[in-house]
Amino acid sequence: MLVVEWRLVALFLVSAWVMLLDQVSKSVVGRLVPMYGTVDCLGGLLRITHVRNSGAAFGVLQGRQPLLIGAALVAAAVVVVSYPRVSFSNWSARFGLGLGLGGAVGNLIDRLRFGSVVDFLEVGPWPVFNLADTAIVVGVALILVGMMRSPGRKEE
Repeated sequence: MLVVEWRLVALFLVSAWVMLLDQVSKSVVGRLVPMYGTVDCLGGLLRITHVRNSGAAFGVLQGRQPLLIGAALVAAAVVVVSYPRVSFSNWSARFGLGLGLGGAVGNLIDRLRFGSVVDFLEVGPWPVFNLADTAIVVGVALILVGMMRSPGRKEE
């Protein structure tokens, strides 16, 4: 039973770091960059563009806050319930779940506070996103890697 408790502590530590970095970065951008303002960085490879998104990724489901809040709560619950079942040796899946949970909760905080999510990272042709979005995408990729490397998976 002690192993399960330490696994949950690790999950919450990773998630807390993601939420903290996400919320601090959004706060800094909110103070330094006016809404719809843009600052070029890294020779134009990265732009800090302060916008709000009332939808999900790529602007889908605009204005559907109750649905998006509910989806974030369900996703968080699924991560917390499923996390103890992940093999201790499957670090990529465990870390990925922590990243995903932190990202989902980071964006949920924005939805509850502002009715939309603060986005500010703009790279190339991609829509503007934030650190929480990045944590979710990297988290899902790590979960997939963990699933492919799972000791119970048969090699073909």
